[in-house]
Amino acid sequence: MRSTDFSLAPPQGRARAMVVVERSFDTATDARRARGARRDLATHFADSPGFLWQKNYGRSPRALGIASYFSTRDALDHALVTAPARLEPWLRLGGTHPTGRVLEAEPSGYTNGVWRAEDGRMGHIEHFTPTSVEAGRGTEPPRVDAASTERPAGQGPSKPRPSKRESRPIADAHAMFVGATKYTGPSALIALARIYYPMIARMVTMRGYVWFTTYYEFPFTLGTLAFFERRDDLLAFARMPGHRHLMQWITKDTRNGTAGYIRLHGDPEATAPLDASADATGSGS
Repeated sequence: MRSTDFSLAPPQGRARAMVVVERSFDTATDARRARGARRDLATHFADSPGFLWQKNYGRSPRALGIASYFSTRDALDHALVTAPARLEPWLRLGGTHPTGRVLEAEPSGYTNGVWRAEDGRMGHIEHFTPTSVEAGRGTEPPRVDAASTERPAGQGPSKPRPSKRESRPIADAHAMFVGATKYTGPSALIALARIYYPMIARMVTMRGYVWFTTYYEFPFTLGTLAFFERRDDLLAFARMPGHRHLMQWITKDTRNGTAGYIRLHGDPEATAPLDASADATGSGS
């Protein structure tokens, strides 16, 4: 359900700005040597005012990165300008070959259940978030619940995974979502796997996809960070039948999950609007 109040959401959901940076190295030895500098950068971010959460990650071939979330854009900017000079190679966020991207959260997004500040209900919204074309035309996006809640054709667990595309640099991403669901227990997670993995296999082959990762919080919270080239690429994934089915499965009652949140972040210099809100099927985990 739509919201602008994320006061009860996890720290990732309360963040209004984030930075993701990564560097690729020619050899595994170079990558190992760079872990100390990445650790220093992570420590600097974590010690900065307004810091909320971060995830260190690695991905092939030989790339190391950090995604850090802050309460405001001003707090993030302060952390960037006060970083030690020796960390400058990680923070080349402009020019022709940037190492990363600063993204800002859209004002409204999605919260559900015990993470919903307004009334604590579970449920999905009526309409999808508008794409740039719909927003430009002033037309209403399609309904969220128009499709069947049965598993979409080709989404079964026996379907083979499509092959992944070649890795793209994280600086290609001008849009991302961060979201999580608080599941009710092991049985819900087992049922989730039958929907989640085929959906991800489709996502990684979509136009504009850059990269995704997950995070876990005890005891049964699973979250996703997913990066796309453009906001409309992200929303194309949101409207995919497998993703719509997952969101409806979570929000139909409290048997499978008791809370969720989603926030979309975008490049403030991009042309896509940042004032359209995220939704229960706009992105999620």
